[in-house]
Amino acid sequence: MTMLKKWTVLLGAAFLGLAALAAGRADEPAKKDGEPLVVVDNGGKEHKLKTWKFTQGTRRLGWLVPAEKEADPKDKPDPKAKAPAGPEALEFREEKSTNRVQGILTLVPLERLRALEYDNMKETVQLTAATGPKAEDTTTLAGLTSFQGINKLVIEAEVDKGDLGVAEVKFLGGVPKGVTALKFPPAKVEALPEGRPATVTTKPDSKGKTTHKVGDLQPLYRVGGGETLSPFVFFKKTLKIDVAKISKISVSDAGNDSAWALTLKDGGEESLTLLTTAMLDGKPAALEGFVGRVPAGYKLFPVAVIEEVVFDEK
Repeated sequence: MTMLKKWTVLLGAAFLGLAALAAGRADEPAKKDGEPLVVVDNGGKEHKLKTWKFTQGTRRLGWLVPAEKEADPKDKPDPKAKAPAGPEALEFREEKSTNRVQGILTLVPLERLRALEYDNMKETVQLTAATGPKAEDTTTLAGLTSFQGINKLVIEAEVDKGDLGVAEVKFLGGVPKGVTALKFPPAKVEALPEGRPATVTTKPDSKGKTTHKVGDLQPLYRVGGGETLSPFVFFKKTLKIDVAKISKISVSDAGNDSAWALTLKDGGEESLTLLTTAMLDGKPAALEGFVGRVPAGYKLFPVAVIEEVVFDEK
């Protein structure tokens, strides 16, 4: 079984509930049965929202959509049918994300979100996410809101104003005078499989280097209007290597993101030039970075931030 197929099997089990979310249209409000989303505004007032949606601050994880079954040649394709968009996840930049413009993103599926707490004076945000089925199975992430476009969100909601009617209102997070807290309705989630361990070390910046431990680190490619995982990394001219065969990656030239030195599991060593564009299943693909699992969800590392990756360290 290839590494990609292993990912599909594991993720399919872990995200059965999220697949249902992915089937909905992205432009429709999230309708929650049971407990509401609680928003605390800058004045301390609580707003309990039954119908709401994110319009900024999230993305769809198209690479988590289960592989489609082969279509029956007798069936005619529906030209109006839309491809599943993937589960929705909050884009969160932790303090250890590096201070580059394109930093590391922690992608937290909405079902795992438990709370967001903003300190608008200090320009900080704290995220609490579920890591397993028990109430105490949580992790906390810290981030900053002081940079443009980072850790900002917008939620649109319908609020009943009684005799006046129903109003559509917006709640902003990560901005001056924005909300101070979001408390999400709890949903039971399972712990994500750990998978093959990898330690990613970032290139030094003004804060120095940072290290990140993840599971099942895989290349993420943009193909057409969507994203897909592939076990392969491509190098000049036509070389491709399965990540499962690599034990270590080092960027051998600090000024050249594409100069890679590889240590292979069979003991071989290669100095190669990384290709950020390739062909996947006959379609042009662009390498977006590498994505790995963490307790809160996933971490996406742009190629430009990576200095070294070591696999299989205990």
